[in-house]
Amino acid sequence: MPVDAKLYYVLIASPGDVKEEREIIREEIHRWNSIHTRNMKIILQSVGWETDATPDLKERGQAVINRQLVDTCDMLIGAFWTRLGTPTPEAESGTVEEIERAAKEGKRCIVYFSDKEISLSGIDYKQYERLQEYKQVLNKRGLTNNYKTLEEFRERVFRHITMAVQDIVREEIERRSAEKEAKITEQAIGLSVQSVQTFQNVDISFESLADAQVSVKKLLESKFGIQDMEDTKEKEIAKIQTVLNSPELASLFNQQPTTESISAITQIIETATTPSMYALAAVGKYGNDSSSDWLEIVGDWVERLSTRKLESGYSWVSYIKTYPGLLLLYALGISALRANNINFLREVTERQIYVREYDSEFSLLSLIHPAYVFYNDTSKLIEPGFSRNYTPVSDHLNTLIKNLLYPNEEQSRYLDCFDLFEFLISLKGIQVCNDYAYFGSFTWRNDTTRFIIKSIQSAALRQGKYGIAISDLMNGEINLINTAKKYDEFAEKIRWDFGRSAPNYVSLLIQLAKEGKKVSSYRELINILDRKS
Repeated sequence: MPVDAKLYYVLIASPGDVKEEREIIREEIHRWNSIHTRNMKIILQSVGWETDATPDLKERGQAVINRQLVDTCDMLIGAFWTRLGTPTPEAESGTVEEIERAAKEGKRCIVYFSDKEISLSGIDYKQYERLQEYKQVLNKRGLTNNYKTLEEFRERVFRHITMAVQDIVREEIERRSAEKEAKITEQAIGLSVQSVQTFQNVDISFESLADAQVSVKKLLESKFGIQDMEDTKEKEIAKIQTVLNSPELASLFNQQPTTESISAITQIIETATTPSMYALAAVGKYGNDSSSDWLEIVGDWVERLSTRKLESGYSWVSYIKTYPGLLLLYALGISALRANNINFLREVTERQIYVREYDSEFSLLSLIHPAYVFYNDTSKLIEPGFSRNYTPVSDHLNTLIKNLLYPNEEQSRYLDCFDLFEFLISLKGIQVCNDYAYFGSFTWRNDTTRFIIKSIQSAALRQGKYGIAISDLMNGEINLINTAKKYDEFAEKIRWDFGRSAPNYVSLLIQLAKEGKKVSSYRELINILDRKS
């Protein structure tokens, strides 16, 4: 499926003695794209003088490179080892001229110096001396990184690219905000005759679901709706984070968890998160899921409230502070599934988060898996009577989401959608995390099994509202089939209790659908298996 993405050019600048490093930079840019492009809607394109500069005899060679590559790039990555390069009329070398020109234009410049062993008999001492002098100049400006091995270089390049892109995106948001303010000012003093709709005349409220739906519709029509929603998102996230760090919760966090304390904690967090749940439910229903801007807003909203930070004290505290992210996943995901705005759900479920404390990337789904949000079995404290089915988080969220977002809907219809959503989250977890499947109340609620079976077979044939949505969520037929196999294998290995069992027949349902055999119930599926055996 085509991806609406922004293209950023990354210029590779170096003398000729770091060919391996230049290739590694290209490889790491490619790896970054494979991981982040779908989620961040950004594509990085590596460029270099040897492949992307067009010869032009009207001006000197470095001037051509400057005009064609340096001036058009968004980021520069430089690497040095023993040589500085050939001097130019403007700088100590062509590489230096590229770095200085890009830095002067305010572009991200990441420069590396190799500490690999060198053969003294094989280097140009004048080049090496000039290189050391330039290194001292850059060190004073804080522009350099050193590395001893190519593996270390590879790891640093990928990590620094990720951080640089985040900075570029943030600056882009700030720039757009400044442009918006300028336009508002122009209108206020009469410089602009064009009528514009801005945050000042769009009444945004997420205090109720109805308010949120009206607000989202207005924002979708507003010229500055994206930026207004971005601003509102930041305010709502700040409110939730303030509550998470409040003295009221701090006192509850500073003790062993009990049924009473966990109940109080979840109620406080749910109350603080409710406006954001209303907002994302409205976006899931009415939003434009083909817009990279709207996808980034919802993805960032959930991600920021799902990122776990190590804290002192009880270990379960840092985990339960990601509960808002889980709440938003359900609010957005169920709404998007029902409205067939499946790109919103895919945006969140495929999102990878870089966690600085671990210096690693994690799937968002793995970070807000209920078993981790309610760490060390604190989940058993969230819902009385957990021992019957042992899906306390699912049972709790089922009631919470129903009361907040679908209070007037028929119970059976609501449960069909709720259990299908949880099943799809479980399936998607296997696809993006391999072993982070989440088994909710669909593992024991027989009333919804028919609907899930029908939806799986519809997905195999890419038919119907939910069939198409599921196929798109899994990124097409091949990925659906491969994930179904992994899911069935995983479900077979799980040791079940309390009468629960995960569907381990997804592959079979897909196969039967392809053969033109429709299955309407689990009993019918068992009969087919018996006849085959």
